[in-house]
Amino acid sequence: MSFSRLSKSLEAAVGYFELGMADETLRELDALPPESQCDLEVLELRSVACQQLGRWASAAAAYEAMCRLPCADTDRFIGWGCCLYELGAYADCRLALLSAPPEAREHGLWNFHLACYEALLGNPCEAKRLIHRSLQLDPALRRMAERNENLAPLL
Repeated sequence: MSFSRLSKSLEAAVGYFELGMADETLRELDALPPESQCDLEVLELRSVACQQLGRWASAAAAYEAMCRLPCADTDRFIGWGCCLYELGAYADCRLALLSAPPEAREHGLWNFHLACYEALLGNPCEAKRLIHRSLQLDPALRRMAERNENLAPLL
């Protein structure tokens, strides 16, 4: 498929997404050639369209593929964990976050989510350490932690 054809297909998929038509977005993305399915732009759009539709396993697969790309952003690992959370796969959430590059450990939201997963997995000491680290890195997360039934008792 030529670049211009690929661009038009991606433009159509983005347009559908912006109109709130996630099913049509995915149909456009599915019509792209196999060699384009692992392009970052395709994976990003697929992940959010699947999330919008509550297709958590497909969204998680798209995030996982993005996390395998070089220089994957910490937010993608968090997104992967959130999708796995929706599936009730808490141990997998933890593993997804722990597979992030070392610099993720300096990210407040990364620590926050890992604290949530540790609490759900019955590891309150580690959850407490992580939530306090999270708040040290990003004090704005305190309000969210106070409303989280698993983390509030650890503050």
